[in-house]
Amino acid sequence: MEAKTLAAAEKDYILAQRHYFHAHPELGREEKNTTAHIVEELQKMGIPVQTFPDITGCVGTIEGTKGPGKTVMLRADIDALPIQEADTTKSYASQNPGVMHACGHDCHTAMLLGAAKILSAHRDAFPGKVKLLFQMGEEIGTESRHYVEKGCLDDVDAVFGMHVWSLLETGIANLQDGERMACSDRFTITLTGRAASSDAPEQGTDPITAAASVVMGLQQLVSRKNDPENTFVLTVGMMNSDGEQKGHLARSVQLVGTTRTFNKAFRKTLPQRIEKVARAIGEGLDCQVDCTYFFGPAPLINEHQELNELGRQAVAEVMGSKALVPMEKQMGAEDFSVLMEKVPGVFMFLGARNEKKGICCVHHHPAFDVDEDALPYGTGIEVAFAVKYLNGHMA
Repeated sequence: MEAKTLAAAEKDYILAQRHYFHAHPELGREEKNTTAHIVEELQKMGIPVQTFPDITGCVGTIEGTKGPGKTVMLRADIDALPIQEADTTKSYASQNPGVMHACGHDCHTAMLLGAAKILSAHRDAFPGKVKLLFQMGEEIGTESRHYVEKGCLDDVDAVFGMHVWSLLETGIANLQDGERMACSDRFTITLTGRAASSDAPEQGTDPITAAASVVMGLQQLVSRKNDPENTFVLTVGMMNSDGEQKGHLARSVQLVGTTRTFNKAFRKTLPQRIEKVARAIGEGLDCQVDCTYFFGPAPLINEHQELNELGRQAVAEVMGSKALVPMEKQMGAEDFSVLMEKVPGVFMFLGARNEKKGICCVHHHPAFDVDEDALPYGTGIEVAFAVKYLNGHMA
């Protein structure tokens, strides 16, 4: 199979699908029309589709005719963001006010539909099965876990994912070993004091000043309690109080923050570390302290060397060996890592930036767009990876 040639021939189809999804964006957990459209397209290709009564998204399965074999999963995320698109003059601009595909998930969905079309037409090229996961709610946090819980990966031997990337020019890609994206966890700290008039603060307990001290104390975890060689970011992004009168102390304050790291073992210690600091400071200032910690997507780490190399072979086949470039690991998160905790997987970044065309805006921005010339590359790489894996081309 000439994955590059076959994908290039499907460019019009891929772009038409991208335009449809971009014009009809839906937020995470609400992608009902998006899912229905995907199901319709897969059924046109003769691909059986699994849907779910309680969640959006779907899974298509293509069985090869070369005999029994392994199962590989290709994944695309399908949700959009609560962002108002800046350029409403495009023919495919969002028709849903306040909602926009500002991260590239419309591209991922279109590329995977292109791969589905090619693979379903060339079932004689591979044994085993290709499963196509169109996943809801990636922007929410760990929604990919639902497909794991429903058993969609129980028969899967390897999983492959990619993301179009605005920091890389069209024609280049990144697929490196090791740490690629950080975890994204969330914590909440509630400090409860005792109300009093602001002209007699000693008669109460001020949770706002205590909370301010906690914020500063938490930064000591980064600067003094963390190994400088261990990448770690802790951010308190919200401080909310129930204070209603300027002349009185607030009753309670809530701090909400996030942590990001690549170190799995270190990550497990963070709930205890954060609570220890918050309690020492808050209780020392006579506040009641309550802490909660939510584990979001785990760090995304390409730790399966053979799969990494197979992915690089697929990129080289479609884009040329010089297309692969190094890129710094990213502090953003990606819940593809949840799938990689279930089965071995590999994740890559596909360049979609083109400064000559004025396409150079960062992700999650109202003016975000992609160079659509990159999309057939993504489809081709998915096809090449699946066929190579199922035909046992790993070293």
